[in-house]
Amino acid sequence: MAGEEAEAGGLADLPFALDRRLSMADQVHAALREAILTVRLSPGAAISENSICRQFAVSRTPVRAAIQRLGEEGLVEVFPQQGSFVSRIRLGGIHDSHFVRRTLEAQLLREAAARWTPAASRALSDSLDAQSADIARGDVDGFHRDDERFHQLIALQAGREGVWPTVLAAKTRLTRFIRFSGSPERLPVVVEEHRRIVEALDRGDAPAAEAALTAHLDKIFILFEHLPDEERRHYAP
Repeated sequence: MAGEEAEAGGLADLPFALDRRLSMADQVHAALREAILTVRLSPGAAISENSICRQFAVSRTPVRAAIQRLGEEGLVEVFPQQGSFVSRIRLGGIHDSHFVRRTLEAQLLREAAARWTPAASRALSDSLDAQSADIARGDVDGFHRDDERFHQLIALQAGREGVWPTVLAAKTRLTRFIRFSGSPERLPVVVEEHRRIVEALDRGDAPAAEAALTAHLDKIFILFEHLPDEERRHYAP
């Protein structure tokens, strides 16, 4: 079946080694989630339980548990008598997700600025170096992981680690849109936008740091507004 071939191909691109000492459902969930977020499994792609069971050499029980969790996260839609499919990206939800992320990250940045230290500066600078190295290697997945880590470090410096999962949930919904419609040419620009945030924090200029963060996060709307009409058919309203 075409759905099974697409699903299997998307998962085959992921490095995956099953550890029998750990939860099968957790590992299948993690692999599927990674494939969806990196759009190796495209929006609308069929999720074949049989194919997953064969690829991971597991029974249906952990596979169904993983799919249920993905459904709760809004990444998979399950239709009785039809099957499970990767959720289409909902354009209407981008604004809401962005609002949550922008609001929370701005507050986290203000609190991080009040607690700024040389150690925090070094941690973010190291993250910038990692992002640049990812670009040099052509490692897009690594770049997005280090980009996520950059923003998480700000939350940690603010002393609000418990807030990060909420930010991450909103960011996840935006990440699929960026990965599906974005361009690799923007990645070096992202690093420079991050650098401006760090430089403002190092100067002790919290308003400038917040302005740089806001400008950085708002760039998603440039991508959103310039989305070609022929691409919009891949998205839900």
